[in-house]
Amino acid sequence: MPRHLVYTLALDHPPGALGHRHMAKFLVLSLLRTRFDGEIVVFKTSAEPLFMIPRAGVREIIVHPEDHGDEHFWNYAQAWKFKVRDHLDVTGFDKVLYLDADCLALGSLNSMLEGDWDLAFYSEPGSRAGDEGFNCFISEEEAATLSCEGVNGGVLAVSAARYHEVMSEWERIHFGPAQRTKYFTDQAALNRLVIDSPLCKRVLTRSEVAAPFSHDPRAQDYFASQLVHLAGSTDLYEKLRFMFGLYMNTFFFDEQATLLNILEI
Repeated sequence: MPRHLVYTLALDHPPGALGHRHMAKFLVLSLLRTRFDGEIVVFKTSAEPLFMIPRAGVREIIVHPEDHGDEHFWNYAQAWKFKVRDHLDVTGFDKVLYLDADCLALGSLNSMLEGDWDLAFYSEPGSRAGDEGFNCFISEEEAATLSCEGVNGGVLAVSAARYHEVMSEWERIHFGPAQRTKYFTDQAALNRLVIDSPLCKRVLTRSEVAAPFSHDPRAQDYFASQLVHLAGSTDLYEKLRFMFGLYMNTFFFDEQATLLNILEI
């Protein structure tokens, strides 16, 4: 049977901040409740464990980002999506899935990772790879000819056999020369990688990945998806409130309102 690995980043700044840690905890809990088939790894800056009682199959790795100089921490932190690859031994796994911490699994992701492909990604509906936020490694001339949608940098699955190769190429593009002023650099570098890669690719569907804050605001749409990604907001408080509500109504709602009646006591 295929076995998978999923990892996320919970890099909070300044020291003492916990917003990304809390989002990562919601993500991990949702993966466990939906019976994710494999190992879960969280790279975090907080020394405090995610869980008072360790969960089987969940590994926490503390990282200490060095001085990021004049670069904005958010942009700097995104590069750790591929920089942490040296901490991951993917031997024995079938697929490796990176998820931003502001994701929540509403159903099993195992089927999303099935198939004979090397690269699976989520394209933002109605966008263009030549648009701002995706295009700093794409020239104006090339952008005018592109019809493909822009790839979001928060969800990426790679076959384990190609994982280190893909992450190395992502890093090379990210820190290499750009056609425009660098902006959303990790995401733009991923778009360049996807456009150029000869690997077998798969575009994740909207029934697999929904974006309630940007492209799928109707509850009946994102309720039916396997994964939600809260791209479209930079407000951690807003995201955490939404994640709390969606997590609770996904895993604890019943028509008898049992939990509500318990809380009434």
